[in-house]
Amino acid sequence: MLRRLVFSAIATVLVAAPLGGFAQSRYEAHDVPNVELYGGYSYVFDTYNPTQNSVSTAGMNGWDASLKFPILGTFLGIKGDVSGFYRNDAPNFNPKAYFFLLGPQVGAHVGRSTLFAHGMVGSARLTSSALPNIKSDTTFAVAVGAGLDVGVSRWLAWRFTGDYYNTHYKATNRNFNEIVNSNGRISTGPVLRF
Repeated sequence: MLRRLVFSAIATVLVAAPLGGFAQSRYEAHDVPNVELYGGYSYVFDTYNPTQNSVSTAGMNGWDASLKFPILGTFLGIKGDVSGFYRNDAPNFNPKAYFFLLGPQVGAHVGRSTLFAHGMVGSARLTSSALPNIKSDTTFAVAVGAGLDVGVSRWLAWRFTGDYYNTHYKATNRNFNEIVNSNGRISTGPVLRF
């Protein structure tokens, strides 16, 4: 009986000691800084025709970067987002799409993580040097989405986000016009918080 009691006491100390240290290093929602700088990988879903004779469902790989400044503490901020996407399927068709967006972001801290949603408007530019009569097209763009920042430390988090893009390119070429036109985007990468 005494042996079990001693064993239980030692086991409790061994389990509780690391948890006590973790509890002291854990930060609360009010400790999380409000300015966020993000940069990471992004993939935009896409359905377009790489040639006039074949239909391909594909997407474009790229990058995404954003900067958010607080307006009302951690709840509301203004966010600027820039992203670029690239595709190399055919020798005659290598599109590039760029987005420049600005809008509000709302968020709520849940322990170490932050849930957020945003709506942004701006400009989308699509280029391809291979098309003979269409070099580029610029249009109004809208993006709405939500995401999760998983806190690694007070100053660092890892972001998972999804967005819906809506653009209206004016080009008459179907290959060119269907690229990144009302499609989804997913992104992931590190967030610096200060």
